[in-house]
Amino acid sequence: MRILHTIPGRNWGGMEHRTIEQVRWLVAHGHDVWLAAPADGEPYRRAAALGLPVVAMSFDPPWHPATIKAMRALVREKRIEVIDAHVTRDAKTALACMDLCALVRSRHVNQPLKTSAARRLQWRLADHVITVAGCTRDHLVDIGLADPKRSTAIGGWADESFFQLDDPVATRARLRAETGVAEDAFALVCVGMLRPDKGQNFLLDALALLKARGIVPTLVLAGSATAESADYENALRNQAMALDVRFLGYRDDVSALMQMADAVVIPSLTEAQPRVAVQAFATGRPVVASAVGGVPEIVVDGTTGWLVPPAQPQALADAIARVIRTPDEAAKVADGARHLAEHSMRFDHRMEQTLATYRTALERARQRPFPLPSVRA
Repeated sequence: MRILHTIPGRNWGGMEHRTIEQVRWLVAHGHDVWLAAPADGEPYRRAAALGLPVVAMSFDPPWHPATIKAMRALVREKRIEVIDAHVTRDAKTALACMDLCALVRSRHVNQPLKTSAARRLQWRLADHVITVAGCTRDHLVDIGLADPKRSTAIGGWADESFFQLDDPVATRARLRAETGVAEDAFALVCVGMLRPDKGQNFLLDALALLKARGIVPTLVLAGSATAESADYENALRNQAMALDVRFLGYRDDVSALMQMADAVVIPSLTEAQPRVAVQAFATGRPVVASAVGGVPEIVVDGTTGWLVPPAQPQALADAIARVIRTPDEAAKVADGARHLAEHSMRFDHRMEQTLATYRTALERARQRPFPLPSVRA
């Protein structure tokens, strides 16, 4: 299959990471695949550094004649069969190529959308919609943007580095020495960009409450701020001065960090379905997470983790304290989560679901009344 993934933005986050992982998998499994992204952006730079097939493409503005002309030329040159558009801007440009190939729209976030006739038309023209959480798909269906027969929720995954741990004891010791975390400390890891919607400030509030109760875990924050959230990061650093916190910045060794941890915390205010939770499941680490978006679809309270209301430091502190004080229960819950991940959240499984969706979209495109030169059987 000949597939084009598109990313219109220049920043780096979970959506961009997920998309590039998909491109890597598709290349490794023999598919002809390309990523189109702005040449001055982080996704382009990282994809190029990995040796992935990446094409410089600006989507600003998406419906400018020059943008559409460049996109159509790319689709023709590469004989693209399916475009997977990951944001609104690139999806708008891709609509102008629907006489040439199939279009899949992927939605990675769970913020509610407002509907309008123009927006409904843009979404409903797509051959298929992929969301990363069931609740996101349900919302799009409820407001008329997605057809229930042409939309699929495909959740997060963990690659094999999270399942097949490389010498966990040695990795734990090495990472603790590197980050200055004491060997006997109870270490919490929180992975995510430093942004207000990720709720790290509420996690720090919870640590302050725990400290007042004589419970002092070490927190490791893995993630960087965007240019827009630099003030938020500075505020976090000031807030953390009286606590035991390590700011590591962006890390690409999340599996190793989780092996170093005793628990993983996801204090987000909004999420679709965080892959961090799936990665923690695969690594066998207990998860404490905010009950937002699609998180409860995989983090089942008391079964695969612990759920707390968002933006409530006291509830978050209580859940963390429970994990620390009841290690046998925490281990049992982590084992249940690992079992779930092993059977339904491996990378290969999720990508097979994705390819099946692409094939469905391609079949629909072939049934259109107008000719599609690059998708003819």
